[in-house]
Amino acid sequence: MKKFNGMESNLIIDALQFYVAQVEKDILELEKEGKTSIFAPGFYTMISKELINKVKSMTKKEKV
Repeated sequence: MKKFNGMESNLIIDALQFYVAQVEKDILELEKEGKTSIFAPGFYTMISKELINKVKSMTKKEKV
């Protein structure tokens, strides 16, 4: 399997962080409205940390 280059890795991580921030905000808004989400606050943040580590492990190391 081909590894990500630095730009691809950064793009994926940035998009993931943007998505997680939005979803966490949506979950908190639901709770304020008295509704319950199928996912607890912090769930997506926890999963995203694992995904970020996986993306980093699948990224080419820069030559120095």
